[in-house]
Amino acid sequence: MTHPKHTSGMTKLARTIHKYETKVMVQIYMAGRQAVPTAVTGKRMVAPSPIGYSLHDQIPEEMTKEEIKNAVKKFGKAAKILKDSMIDGVEILAAGGYLINQFLSPYSNKREDEYGGSFENRTRFLREVIAEVRRTCGPRFPISVRFSADEFTEGGYSLEEGIRIAKVCEEAGVDCLNVNNGNQECRYTIIEPVTFKPGWKSYITKAIKEAVNIPVISTNVIKKPEQAEQFLAEGVMDFAAVGRGMYADAEWTKKAYEGRSEDIKPCIGCLYCLDQTALFRRSTCAVNGTAVREKEFPPVKQDLKGKNIVVIGAGPSGMEAALVCAQRGALVSVFEKSDHIGGSAELGTRTPDKEALKALVTYYEIQAQKQKIDMRFQTEATMEMIRECDPYAIFVGTGANPLIPPIDGIKDTKYMTIPEALDYDFKPEGKKIVVIGGGMTGGETAEHFAMMGNDVTLVEMQSKLAPEVSPDNLVTVIKHLKEYHAAILVSHKLTKLADGLVTVENMENGEKKELEADYIIMSLGNRPNRTLYEEVKEEFEKVYAIGDAYQCGRVANAVHTGFERAYTLE
Repeated sequence: MTHPKHTSGMTKLARTIHKYETKVMVQIYMAGRQAVPTAVTGKRMVAPSPIGYSLHDQIPEEMTKEEIKNAVKKFGKAAKILKDSMIDGVEILAAGGYLINQFLSPYSNKREDEYGGSFENRTRFLREVIAEVRRTCGPRFPISVRFSADEFTEGGYSLEEGIRIAKVCEEAGVDCLNVNNGNQECRYTIIEPVTFKPGWKSYITKAIKEAVNIPVISTNVIKKPEQAEQFLAEGVMDFAAVGRGMYADAEWTKKAYEGRSEDIKPCIGCLYCLDQTALFRRSTCAVNGTAVREKEFPPVKQDLKGKNIVVIGAGPSGMEAALVCAQRGALVSVFEKSDHIGGSAELGTRTPDKEALKALVTYYEIQAQKQKIDMRFQTEATMEMIRECDPYAIFVGTGANPLIPPIDGIKDTKYMTIPEALDYDFKPEGKKIVVIGGGMTGGETAEHFAMMGNDVTLVEMQSKLAPEVSPDNLVTVIKHLKEYHAAILVSHKLTKLADGLVTVENMENGEKKELEADYIIMSLGNRPNRTLYEEVKEEFEKVYAIGDAYQCGRVANAVHTGFERAYTLE
């Protein structure tokens, strides 16, 4: 925002929003050591001190005093351009481990001049930025500061110093505070994974609110309007901020205003949005196929009236397809061999701390009723049943089958697959359990049984657990595995099975180890179950494999394939 060329686009944004009598503020920041690496951009990476961080292997260059002064001026210039663009205010980002936070933190600021060392010196850059924005934009231009109240990082600052930072901002003349936490070394305290509960950081925000006299904004893992209302009523904050919730459902606030909380599609905290940005992709949402793609998917029309649609499987992919087709006016029948909605997503709710995922299953249950979808539970679809429906189109979401490799002894050994192990009636206690496969599913399953009081060993062939997901998703899982004394064997491969015995080999030194096991659980991935799909497409023209039946993956894969195939159906 340091070039006038941006004025036109920002003016368009401001005018678009102002016609609804709504205000808009824009957050301004510099990334410092958290900028995209030089190898990608070709630009220098600078920071208060030459200290790198875990997501990049580049060590930044230490900023000179002249560069610091220029950075301060850039903040002021950016704010002035935004003001000239009819933007109503700015938020200075001093949180999340970005440049200003790097100056504030003794963890990342090792300078020995007037910008490092003492608390006064470490807050100098922030104070100068606030003063410059105020100077360039005047006294009636709102300024918010979003800052980390507690870094949750060894060597960083705690809540006690976070309160002092809040007071510094108030004394500097900012109009409100937006409370955040952490830095990129503990990103899970900034953008929390599924296991973090709504309100977990209420004590932090409330401490800040009690220390200052200006309004306090905060996120608080708010999934539902009722939670926001509760935190406001309890005096935890003055404004409730919702981020990913509005990614999952763009009409979050509209539905809240209309008292339709049950119609809000919930954020499941899977961090798919964050994983996309890590790959330099434009981010989108796992449960909302239209997020950041609204122009591709305008509201559907009632163009399938009178047409019969058959959906096989009531997992996320099947329910997405069913709901979209129902919204297009079709008569939808869903065949589900179990007695419930959810598929593999519902299976995932059986491991610890999955309330957010359960909320997605509940959402589909409610919407199926509202859309009057014909749900046929405990019914495994046959060709005869499908023919009787006279379908215009068929969506096959039959999921996947567990992948069981030809391991020595596998045919003569009793073992369990993940669906079998997570059956509600299976509740072992005090048993020796070996889980083979340390992906996200295997890790959560091992956590589940460890917390039930079993002696658990988790075996993973790769050098780290669950490389397919953001490391932040593993924080609570690994914490529980350690807390309940589960053994984690990475870089170990399964070589042989026998009843009560598992043989694994250390891939680094070739050493073999025998593990006693009362139960052996296999979590080695899945392959698409396309049997019915191949049969159906021989007879019908419009047949679409969706979800794991199309390609095995995360919830995002299921939701997106179900949504997209149903949306593009002609």
